[in-house]
Amino acid sequence: MMTSFALITEGITDQVTLEAIILEHYASDFDIDINPLQPLRDSTDENRQNTNFGGWEKVLEYCSLSEFRDCLLFNEYVVIQIDTDKAEHKNFGVQLTENGVDRPQIDVIRDVVAILINKIGEDFYNEFREQIIFAISVHSIECWFLPLFAKLNATKSKSKGCTDALILETAKKNLIFKKEYEVYRSLARSFKTKNAFQKCEEFNESFSFFIKSLPNL
Repeated sequence: MMTSFALITEGITDQVTLEAIILEHYASDFDIDINPLQPLRDSTDENRQNTNFGGWEKVLEYCSLSEFRDCLLFNEYVVIQIDTDKAEHKNFGVQLTENGVDRPQIDVIRDVVAILINKIGEDFYNEFREQIIFAISVHSIECWFLPLFAKLNATKSKSKGCTDALILETAKKNLIFKKEYEVYRSLARSFKTKNAFQKCEEFNESFSFFIKSLPNL
């Protein structure tokens, strides 16, 4: 039996990352179909390389549209991904610090989830909550890769400056990092390595939150 997951993400690099994680999580036990909805992908290289297509504002907007509700007519589950690096923007509305100190990641995640539920509509969410999954990457999805590429625990557990850190760590392995679809598809193969999920859950709370949110099929 085929189980389908729709993806609503900031961009195509986030899509390919989540796709790899979901497929590896269920491994060969289930037939999984992944349907990217936001942003849409086509076959042109231009669209695959366009990292500005999407973004956190597009995710928030999509959640409030009728298209979001329609996606559950054709998919068993929908995954909503959003980074928190811009959470303090007035159009986002989540505080990342309190009295000059970083707030606990779980508190940030819960606040972002609350905003997404408000966009979706509480009545609709309560009816379909078992089918709606949140992938809140604190503060960017690049942080989810660091436990697999970095040697120092302090780097593995970073939640800020993760893109720059990933550039440095991949360079040490003679890998070229760019924010492009094909590069992320290659990097995402690292989730297939031994104990990859265990490492990521140990050092990244938002990754662990997402994995624990995935349904038992």
